[in-house]
Amino acid sequence: MSSNSFLLLYCKKVSGDATAEELLWLEEMQKNDLELKNQYNLLEQYWAHHDHVSNIQVEEALQKVLIQVQLSKSEINYNSKPVAAPPGKKIFLKVITWATGLAAVLLVVLFIKQNQSSHTIMADNHRLEKKQNSKGTKSIIELADGSKIWLNADSKIEYPSAFEGTTREVSLNGEAYFEVAKNPEKPFIIHLANGTVRVLGTSFNIKAYDNKSNVETSVLTGKVAFIPAYINSKKIRDTIFILPDNKLSYIPKTGLIAVQHTKAKDDKAWTEGKLIFKAMRLEDIAIDLERNFGKKVFFKEDALKEYILTGTFSNNTLEEIMFYLSKTKGFVYKINDNEMIIASSAQSL
Repeated sequence: MSSNSFLLLYCKKVSGDATAEELLWLEEMQKNDLELKNQYNLLEQYWAHHDHVSNIQVEEALQKVLIQVQLSKSEINYNSKPVAAPPGKKIFLKVITWATGLAAVLLVVLFIKQNQSSHTIMADNHRLEKKQNSKGTKSIIELADGSKIWLNADSKIEYPSAFEGTTREVSLNGEAYFEVAKNPEKPFIIHLANGTVRVLGTSFNIKAYDNKSNVETSVLTGKVAFIPAYINSKKIRDTIFILPDNKLSYIPKTGLIAVQHTKAKDDKAWTEGKLIFKAMRLEDIAIDLERNFGKKVFFKEDALKEYILTGTFSNNTLEEIMFYLSKTKGFVYKINDNEMIIASSAQSL
């Protein structure tokens, strides 16, 4: 069952336009999909505490809704449109009577789905919080023990609402900067797809996207222990200790581990709105820009990906960054609403 159909049914419910059969179907959808159940609970909380929505907010949200469900505004106003429904029944959108409710509900849904999602799940009688940032979104999280986490764009983390037992454990997919509160009796452990980081109290940056070929950890203060995951049952060194202004790089596929000197402040510069590229391939720069600005990057020629560039930017727009980078190597680019195209000449755009 699609999320769009679920939202449409929910909006009919809050507008009082849903039939008994549709309400039953909405309940069945939640039983079969934990994600939809969590979304339903969030919507219920929002609806209970947000009685007033401005006309401007409704109009803006409605425009996004129309795009999301792939209907034009003229179709919504004058026609009926079938959506997924219980077997043997069609649900038609009576938007004239409940479009305002739909838009108001989507104010919170769009925030959750397009910017930053936050919800709780239950596992083994222990509550876990889940934070997920979309591309172009960053956030700061304060944990129950006083530790702070800066979560980068296109990243997600899971952590308990309260730390119990003898350890403090979280799971990360993406990039985050940690300032861990000291507690020698409770080690702080970060689980990654390809390894584990263990500390007592320190500050450090981790870059470990599940779809990336390597893991990077750099230390600002204290000492960090990195424990690589075993690939293909091939055991490598158990623990590597990293000291301040050192960065560890681990390539799981080959088992290669390297530790080198770095400026740890530069590695966490993204938490301050800075982007620092040091002799980086344009393809890798494009990946960072895609995460930070939420626009898909396309190259017209593969050779452009190998350009090596250096630059430091502080709270600059994508247009400003690309202007200066393009002057360095002489390529051209075009930025649209959802994408950026890089080419060797204007004729190729």
